[in-house]
Amino acid sequence: MTAPNPYAEANSVMVQLTRLSCGWSKKRLASEAGVHSSHVSRVEAGRIPLAGKALTDYARALSCPPELLCVPFTRSPAEGAHFRANASAAEWKRDRVWARANLVALRVGRLAQYTDIDPALPLPQLDPSDYAAEDGEITVAQVLRRLWRIAGPIRSITELLEAAGVFVVAEDFADPEVDAVTLRGSEQHPHVVYVNAALPADRMRMTLAHELGHLVMDAMTLVSPAEVERRATAFAAEFLAPVDDIGPALDRVSVRTVHELDELRMTWGVSESSLVVRARQRGVLSDYQYRAMFRFLNETGRVHGHRPGVDAEQPHLVADIIDRLVVAGYPPGELDDITLLAESQRAALFGTAGPVRHLSMV
Repeated sequence: MTAPNPYAEANSVMVQLTRLSCGWSKKRLASEAGVHSSHVSRVEAGRIPLAGKALTDYARALSCPPELLCVPFTRSPAEGAHFRANASAAEWKRDRVWARANLVALRVGRLAQYTDIDPALPLPQLDPSDYAAEDGEITVAQVLRRLWRIAGPIRSITELLEAAGVFVVAEDFADPEVDAVTLRGSEQHPHVVYVNAALPADRMRMTLAHELGHLVMDAMTLVSPAEVERRATAFAAEFLAPVDDIGPALDRVSVRTVHELDELRMTWGVSESSLVVRARQRGVLSDYQYRAMFRFLNETGRVHGHRPGVDAEQPHLVADIIDRLVVAGYPPGELDDITLLAESQRAALFGTAGPVRHLSMV
């Protein structure tokens, strides 16, 4: 690790985000950096500066370049972020993923400064209440499908998000309780969806469609958190598999026709459990039949875990930008400075670029 500029001073926000991204307490960081725990508290509160040798000690403890701790970055506000996680997820787990999402958004924002993002698809702001007193989010999903000229099953929800200028970054959270964090675009970064790469393919698609629902609808509505979630979930189900298209098949759903559910799952890329929920909403299943179906799905291992037949989502947009910068002559050292990551770390986080799409260099 190179010595930092002797005049460099850490940004207290970056110290806290980097610590939280490691899942560390203040006491753990103090122990690793060889300082008193009160020192960490005062640094993160901005009451004392962090520079010189102390900055180097903190960076070494956190296994990051000192420059990362000095970046002028402000964490995304709560109203601009969205968690998709189990209600039982511990607060420290949420903090860790949220901090990592902020650091990913920071890096995406720094890369985006070197490109002119020209989205192929618009990302409208739509208010469900403009379409219907109830279930307006269903109409919003239908409107967006028409706007984006989507017919039939969606091959890749990630491709659509990236074509609309939304950056998708997938990383294994090493925790099944948190699915994704979405940070709405700001002056510091574009829209970023940070998603758990360990999700089964059908659950990943539903999660990404759910986050798209938040990006399209949330800026226009002021409703309760529970209603926001319900709307996003209903939007995602309709966007991925419109009921007008799958309705006739849902009408035949029963314990004796599970094979049809599996065919729908592979055709539309949605889980069997979500299809059963929609069959219940359609009035095909009684309460007893609904419970029996879920009992059967659980007993046969169809609710959780990876199952073949649905293609994995593969983000490319960040890798495309890096690939273009390499082609433009940026050496690895400059890319290290831009992303504040070593080459191997960049590859692990952002993957390898596929065909370059929707971008032009400034």
